[in-house]
Amino acid sequence: MRGGATYVASLRDGRTVFLDGERVDDVTKHPAFVEPIRKIAETYDQAAAAPDVTTVVDPATGRHFGAMWLIPRSADDIEIRRRVHRFWAEPSYGLMGRTPDHVASVITAFASWRQLFDRAGRQFGDNIVRFWEKARAEDLYLSYAIVPPQIDRSQPAHRQPEPFLYPGAVRERDDGIVVRGCQAIATSAAMADWLFLSYITPLAPGDDDYALSLVMPMNADGLKLYPRRPFAAQATSVYDYPLSSRFDELDVTVVFEDVFVPWEQVFIYRRVDLVNAQFHETPSHTMANFQSLVRFGVKLEFLAGLAMKLVELHSNEGNAATQAHLGGEIAALCAAFEGLVHAAQRFPLVSEGVARPHPQYIYAGMSLQRRLIVDLMRAVRELAGGAFQALPSSSASFDSPETCADTERYYRSGVASARDRVKLLKLIWDMVGTEFAGRQLQYEMFYSAAQPVVNARMFRAYDWAKAKAMVDRCLGEY
Repeated sequence: MRGGATYVASLRDGRTVFLDGERVDDVTKHPAFVEPIRKIAETYDQAAAAPDVTTVVDPATGRHFGAMWLIPRSADDIEIRRRVHRFWAEPSYGLMGRTPDHVASVITAFASWRQLFDRAGRQFGDNIVRFWEKARAEDLYLSYAIVPPQIDRSQPAHRQPEPFLYPGAVRERDDGIVVRGCQAIATSAAMADWLFLSYITPLAPGDDDYALSLVMPMNADGLKLYPRRPFAAQATSVYDYPLSSRFDELDVTVVFEDVFVPWEQVFIYRRVDLVNAQFHETPSHTMANFQSLVRFGVKLEFLAGLAMKLVELHSNEGNAATQAHLGGEIAALCAAFEGLVHAAQRFPLVSEGVARPHPQYIYAGMSLQRRLIVDLMRAVRELAGGAFQALPSSSASFDSPETCADTERYYRSGVASARDRVKLLKLIWDMVGTEFAGRQLQYEMFYSAAQPVVNARMFRAYDWAKAKAMVDRCLGEY
């Protein structure tokens, strides 16, 4: 499998990244990217050292490959995928949402359902399978750009204020197409190897020029990356900002300035119907969001642990009211969510020989997700009370001869030294109160879709016929 050093070396490819108006010469050395890149590299090394969890064997060749590229045929296969998703989520405590296993789920699902891409010509199905085989063999890290900029949401792509504000094929060549435009969010793009470009928001009739599904390397000529303000570069120390400084995967706006894409990297071209169908007719949407739910479950466990440590810090774990709060506001929600993830894996829908996590449980989890993150962050804040307002400004308070005695004396708890108590409280605040925490909250609430969209998917996925049949049986008894 791929090692961390190989991954880091692959990022020194001349990609075009602009931060604060200046081009970044090397993302592997820039303070905005160093720590999250290091974490991904470390996890690649850990994955290589744990093949029983992170790899499977190709029955055709007998070779091992990453389990994130496994096409699931059964509940057991989805369980293998669940384990590898958790493996990738745990190093960042569920805070990095777009680790390599996320878009790997999308590409794998596409390859499992090539018949959709074949509708426009068998060469397009060949392209997706060939790229999946390449990504699997090289253990590639992909990001995706599938959401257009918020310019005029009342109009489709072809009726924006000017052509190709949204990404589209500006011209066709014998050997490929030329892409121009912009996508608003490509999380982790500055740290990935390749970019998958398409649309998850539905295209409209007349959007043919924009109906694309394709991949390109991050160093493609004309591809420009504009990350948002990085939290890592603003963190004063790991002690004061233990999460912001290490786990900011960075959301990126991507601009396509006449990027050439060879035909072999194109999966859909000028087919609005196929672009609109690709995520939901294939297992892609459920498989990618299965990864997201497994990862979110890790974050919930982390939040639960923070809550319990906070209670213990102030010797309040024996209080009956506190126990009720922890049980009802935190433990019950975490356990229920974990049950949904396991149900999605245990009871898959199997069609055309491909197993997909059950949509009913996937969309139930997604519908609850945005509420749970708000509820749990609020619950932790309530447990802390005024503790966050009574902290030293930085770790320098422990080092200064003029302040260290007061800091050590007055910031301690009954069971922890001042350094240990402040360390835990700084960690919790970075999880629920800093700008990094605000991004985490916003991400969980909107990374997939607005709440009404997710709820509508839940409506379609639920087995209403079974529920109504029970009522009919009751009515027929008297």
